[in-house]
Amino acid sequence: MKKTLARGSPRLGALALPFLFTPVVVLGVAVVLAVPGVAWGQGPGDLTVRDKTELFIQHIVKVSKIDPASYQALVLEYELGMALQELLHPDGEGEDPASADSPVGFVLVDFVERAIKEIHPAYANLVALLEAGKLEEAREAGRALAGSSDPYVAAHAALALAETDFRAAQKGGTDADFQGVMKFCERIVAKDRLYLIRDHRACELIALCFEKLKKPLLEFVQYAILLTDYNDLPKEVSDKAKARLAALNDEVGRPLGTVANWMNEVEKLLVKDVTKNDPTQRQETEIVSALDKLIELQEARERKT
Repeated sequence: MKKTLARGSPRLGALALPFLFTPVVVLGVAVVLAVPGVAWGQGPGDLTVRDKTELFIQHIVKVSKIDPASYQALVLEYELGMALQELLHPDGEGEDPASADSPVGFVLVDFVERAIKEIHPAYANLVALLEAGKLEEAREAGRALAGSSDPYVAAHAALALAETDFRAAQKGGTDADFQGVMKFCERIVAKDRLYLIRDHRACELIALCFEKLKKPLLEFVQYAILLTDYNDLPKEVSDKAKARLAALNDEVGRPLGTVANWMNEVEKLLVKDVTKNDPTQRQETEIVSALDKLIELQEARERKT
């Protein structure tokens, strides 16, 4: 059973007190251990948006070294937002904490983004360039920040770079460009999820690249991973993923259903002479590649049960 941080005002007030936890280390596990209620061995995929936000609040005072007045203002903003959440949804029902369109989402999702912009003006400039469609300038600014010693700045810069490269690829890029975006996003998923509230965007970009590359089997599994392994998924993202899964199901059927069926297909490939002139080679290669994605999906399902 997944454990999350407990609700309630006592823990919120504790954020404003001097810290009595282990010093924050850049390593993800060490950071997680500094928060009461988060169990040993929990990974970033097990944490909620709220969990990550409170980890970030601890980080900015311990690592970013912002002045006490600014820190207290940020904590007050967060506590007021949480009070509003509990007033609107006293039983925790009907809330969509990751939706930036709701009052709660404004606090939880935009809170981290706004705080990083305030503390690091260079990141605010990167976001402004991206929003203005100045992709080359945004790419240059993102590369300068991607090597930051602050893991939150580096992770947000990396996600902005992935977004920049994807938008550039949409404007007449090659298959290699989309493949490059996927590799970049896979690295973000592997090492930066703890530091990102919108970590689901990296997973979604991978699925969108599979769509551009016309790899429906891989796209199907990627959307299944998105819906399985990402907590507090925004409703608009969830609805879009479900709609795309339904469309892909009509196109390719339920792709082989079980791992055993996938392995049977691979066995057939091993005994078949596949050449470059074989018109089915692309589909067969997708099946082989999708095995890794199926394993990733199965691991996500096991973590959630």
